[in-house]
Amino acid sequence: MSVSDQSLFTARCARVGSAAAALGATLAKSDEFGPALDIGCGGNTVTFPIVTDPDTWKDTTVDEALYAVLVDARGWSAATFDEVTIAALDAAEQAELPTIKRDLSLELGRLKQLADVLGGDDKLETLYSAAGL
Repeated sequence: MSVSDQSLFTARCARVGSAAAALGATLAKSDEFGPALDIGCGGNTVTFPIVTDPDTWKDTTVDEALYAVLVDARGWSAATFDEVTIAALDAAEQAELPTIKRDLSLELGRLKQLADVLGGDDKLETLYSAAGL
């Protein structure tokens, strides 16, 4: 990443962190079951696993982790498995469909929990907007 790209990324992550703080959310890194970000608000918390290696995780800020959570969440929220999509999968992907559907259900459930913890879908949209998503 170039210096200007890194600066833009850092600024975007800071914007997301500030938006979360303005909503009353707290962010904390967790390592209990592997790298994860705890997002809390109003006494409720939801935990998002973060896929990374231990060295990178050590250097990751909570704002950067929140940005990663939002990018993944936006992707999961846009995922659909209608008949056309399923028909387009190759045999190997078809075999993994039960796992993919389970993962989608898990992620969408976690995303709903996040919206609930933040106080509604509009609050989650505020974070997406701050992240440029």
